[in-house]
Amino acid sequence: MISVTLIILYFSTIIVHAILTDYQPNEITSLEIAGKAGKNNVSDSTFTFLSWNIGFAGMGAEMDFFYDGGENVHPSDRLLKKYTSGILNFIQSADTVDFILLQEVDRNSTRSNYQDQISSIQQLMPDYSTSFAINYKVEYVPLPFFNPVGKVEMGQLNLSKYQPLKSLRRSFYSAYSWPKNLFMLDRCFIVSYFHLANTKKLVLINTHNSAYDTGGKLRYQEMPVIRDFMLAEYKMGNYVIAGGDWNQNPPQYNLSEMNSGYHPVKRETLDSFLFPDDWEIAYNPQLPTNREIDAPFSKEKTGVTIIDYYIVSPNVKIEKVKTVSNEFKFSDHEPVYLKIRIKD
Repeated sequence: MISVTLIILYFSTIIVHAILTDYQPNEITSLEIAGKAGKNNVSDSTFTFLSWNIGFAGMGAEMDFFYDGGENVHPSDRLLKKYTSGILNFIQSADTVDFILLQEVDRNSTRSNYQDQISSIQQLMPDYSTSFAINYKVEYVPLPFFNPVGKVEMGQLNLSKYQPLKSLRRSFYSAYSWPKNLFMLDRCFIVSYFHLANTKKLVLINTHNSAYDTGGKLRYQEMPVIRDFMLAEYKMGNYVIAGGDWNQNPPQYNLSEMNSGYHPVKRETLDSFLFPDDWEIAYNPQLPTNREIDAPFSKEKTGVTIIDYYIVSPNVKIEKVKTVSNEFKFSDHEPVYLKIRIKD
């Protein structure tokens, strides 16, 4: 009887604490722009991009995750160091890319040993301007019971060689039920604006959409928000590029196109009628961008899929798209490179 009472008291305390510390972002938040990009005037017409969900430096090839049927919650110190070093080295090697979009970047989280990954990346890339938006801020996640996730502060990070006019955090307001919503992500997308020589704007979007969405309840709420925003910006004559972790397959994703040696699987699929026909989705159908994390990675056994890609407006021409295969050494996602040219 005493133990039951203590358990009830424990969870009641956690819920009350979660209510009192609940992160409740505004619909639109202006973001601080840090760093000093070397290029203030955007006179170019061709640009390069890199998008990568770095998995908070805790989801490399040796890891599984309890929420997906695995056993692990936090990486060991050795693995955290290995993944962090690999991620930072890769980002540094991409220092010729104009725009870098990162997802699942941790700051002051238990699972990543309270690293400030934002600061580490900023120090590594001094010639870039940066904007960071929180999409997961919970003081204490109590699950799993005997090895809880603990404190989480995570978000998305935009880096650019050009100085943005402004960067905004725009909320998705994902529809988690209470009290689950107290411990789940507050999904968002970052929008950075860049003034072009032709007086129009380059509108760059970094998105991280909801996972664990069987049936599409969250997807059906989130996607019209970002779609309507993108269409409105295009209607104003701007050039729109949205990249990130969409947590859903592109409409034309075909298992048979994946390179042999992988075990491709299907996920929820982006609605093919969501965008007009003249909008394009840029991805490499031969290589996966994400792996299942119910067990450590095995190329022959692990299910893989494509959920990281770009959606671009009709006034943008796709020159090249490439998935960079790291064999999931440092994250459960792979980086995706894009080169585009504005048409007029």
